[in-house]
Amino acid sequence: MLKNTGFTNVRWGEQVDVFSGSKHESAAAEFDTRGVTFSAVKV
Repeated sequence: MLKNTGFTNVRWGEQVDVFSGSKHESAAAEFDTRGVTFSAVKV
């Protein structure tokens, strides 16, 4: 999807439990919700 919208040099990082310690942690865990870092270039 990123490449189709003009981004290049897409690099995917680690998956992160972004809801750890939040008030929505149990709801996020129920759906195995994760965040992922990435970087890309768009000219």
